[in-house]
Amino acid sequence: MNLENNIESQLSRIIKGNPSINVIKPCRINDGINQIDPQTTTQYIKYFEKEKNIKKITFFIPASGSGSRMFGDLYNFIQNKNNSEPSTIKFIDQLLNNIEKFSFYNKLPQTFKDNIKTGEINIQELVNYILFKSGLNFGDLPKGLIPFHLYGKFIINPFQEHILQGSKIAGEKADFHFTINARYKKEINHSIQILKEITGIDFSSTYSEQNPNTHSTAFTPTNEVAKEDNSSIVRPSGHGALIQNLNTINSDLVFIKNIDNIQHYNKATTALSTKKALGGILLSFQNDVFYFLNATNDSNWPKLAEDLNTTYNLSISPTNLQNKDWLINYFNRPIRVCGMVKNEGQAGGGPFWIKDENGDLSKQIIEKAQFDSSQLSIMLHATHFNPVDIVCSVNTYQNTKFNLLDFVNNDLYFIVNKTQNGQKIKYIENPGLWNGSMHNWLTLFYEIHPDCFSPVKTVLDLLKPLHQEN
Repeated sequence: MNLENNIESQLSRIIKGNPSINVIKPCRINDGINQIDPQTTTQYIKYFEKEKNIKKITFFIPASGSGSRMFGDLYNFIQNKNNSEPSTIKFIDQLLNNIEKFSFYNKLPQTFKDNIKTGEINIQELVNYILFKSGLNFGDLPKGLIPFHLYGKFIINPFQEHILQGSKIAGEKADFHFTINARYKKEINHSIQILKEITGIDFSSTYSEQNPNTHSTAFTPTNEVAKEDNSSIVRPSGHGALIQNLNTINSDLVFIKNIDNIQHYNKATTALSTKKALGGILLSFQNDVFYFLNATNDSNWPKLAEDLNTTYNLSISPTNLQNKDWLINYFNRPIRVCGMVKNEGQAGGGPFWIKDENGDLSKQIIEKAQFDSSQLSIMLHATHFNPVDIVCSVNTYQNTKFNLLDFVNNDLYFIVNKTQNGQKIKYIENPGLWNGSMHNWLTLFYEIHPDCFSPVKTVLDLLKPLHQEN
């Protein structure tokens, strides 16, 4: 599609408005979300451990987000130091009173440390040192390069922590693919090479950027192309565009997790075992699906379909269970197994049942922004939350690779309204990576322990027990 047609296509979606989704109800335990008991979990872990050495495993980690959001209150302090909000003052107070617990404390000059202990610290100078190029430059770095965890005297960032823990899950031959801002590729690669030299772990790491061709054109409130300095404003179109990056991965298993959702290794026992269990579930489910697809010409295919439906709580209707062509289309898709944690008021999406135009139900991860006002009660009754703890299979039963772009629901886009340099703009975001971009995948949801979810949205989150060494 040429640029002019692409702009017209985006504008038509802007005018049409946000798409509506026929959300029926939240997924709940035994109604869209499966539970596994400790004994079964152990069996799945053993199965994964047995199979992992003959499988190619990749960890796909979106890691292009800026770390500046972690320090939003520090920017507020700089801009309004003589009239700071109470929340900003509280933030600064917590930061200073706990600063020795942060791994980056070891990077501060001794004069800062001495002045902190005596109470003579100049807060403005400390904040400037943390944020800007004259010091640690955390306000400019991607979140993955900001120190998260302390191991004795060693400081570990999220890139390194993901590799340490991923190697523990999949073995030393694991692959790690990070989607990054290429401006920081040299620093990221240097950080990873240091880890390889220190640990001796044999792993491979690759990088990619979000494809600029997926970026969106911004429009004004009156639906004109928004411009700045006589050039059209172009914005990245959200993490859904990363389906193109994921589509380049050729592995038997792909684990997906956000860069900031990583625990200190000493506190990661539950998260590591959960990853292995989800991997074992996927491999088991995949084997059963492939067996069915290879046996559709045998007379016992209805029994195989019924067993799949019962074992994995797929909720396939009795009518569809008797329709072989429907079943072949249903099972011959990429597979994802998604961990879900109990909802404790986190911002973000969750698991829901939706109905398509044919009347078929499917399990989907729906973001809060996708609900319209008539569906708020459904959203508020959700029991679980999506922490982005996913394991995928992207290969067919005929040992070829799916084209993942064939399974995107392009109608599930978002319209984003923002202000850029004082100008109001609106633009299209692609269907989210685990939302519309995986809409037509074969999906299983499993409840996982809350200790698997420890995102770092602000720097103060690093004070939580799952990020502390002791």
